[in-house]
Amino acid sequence: MLPSKMELADQLLKLQQTLFPRSCSLCLEALNSKQQILCSGCIDDLPYNNNCCLRCAEPLVSNGICPTCQKSPPNYRLCHTLCVYSHPISSAIKSMKKKPFAPEAKQLSFLFAKQLQTIYRTNDFPEIIIPMPLHPFKMLLRGFNQSLLIAQFLSAKLAYTEVKNNICIRKHFAQAQRLGSRIQRLKILPTTFVVYNQSEIQGKTLALVDDVVTTGSTASAATASLLNAGAKSVDLWCIAKTSWQN
Repeated sequence: MLPSKMELADQLLKLQQTLFPRSCSLCLEALNSKQQILCSGCIDDLPYNNNCCLRCAEPLVSNGICPTCQKSPPNYRLCHTLCVYSHPISSAIKSMKKKPFAPEAKQLSFLFAKQLQTIYRTNDFPEIIIPMPLHPFKMLLRGFNQSLLIAQFLSAKLAYTEVKNNICIRKHFAQAQRLGSRIQRLKILPTTFVVYNQSEIQGKTLALVDDVVTTGSTASAATASLLNAGAKSVDLWCIAKTSWQN
C-alpha cells in the first residue's frame, strides 16, 4: 500500500532532518526531531491570544465579552484561536498560504490541538471539522487549501473528530480579504457558500477551521449556510485572530 501524501511528507522531513540538521527560524537554536520550525523557547514566547472576547476571540485587556458581541453576537457558537496575528505568526501564516505542507502548519496545528483539548470537555467537542473552502478558481491557482491541511493536522490529534471536505463549497469568487475594506468584508453573504450532503451534518456539532480570522464575516456567512442546512451548532477554530484595528 502506497503511503499517503502526509505520510510521505513526514518521511521526507525526517530524512531532511538527518542529512541537514535544522535550527529555529527565530533564534537559530538547534531543533530536535519533533520540532518543525520553532524551538521550545520560541514556542513559549508566541503571541498567544490568552485575553480575548469569549465569543469572537477579539484580543482584549482581559477575558470577557466585547462590546460588539454584547450588542450583536456572532452566529457561530464560539471562536477559539491560538495566537494574535502579529510577528512571528503573521510570517507563519503567509508561509502556510504559499507552501503546501509548510512546517509552520503542522507545528502550530499541533499546538492548537493541545490547547483545544484543554478547552473542551469530551462531550462538548465538535464531531465534524469543516475546512473553510476556497473558490475552485483560487484552489486551481494555489494548488491546495491551507485550511484543509490545518483541519487534517487538528483531527489527527483530536479523537472522535472527522474532517469532511465535501460539505461546504464556496461558489462566489472574491478578491483577497486583505485587499478589501471593512465594509466590503462585511458584505459577504450566506449565498456565497452552498452546502452539499446535508444529511451528514444535520443535528451535528461542527468546527469551521481557517488559518486567520479578521472581521469574522466570511466565517459568519459559512456558518449561516451550515446552520440553515441543519447543523446543531458551529464553532470557529483559527490559528490566528486579527482585527481591523490590528
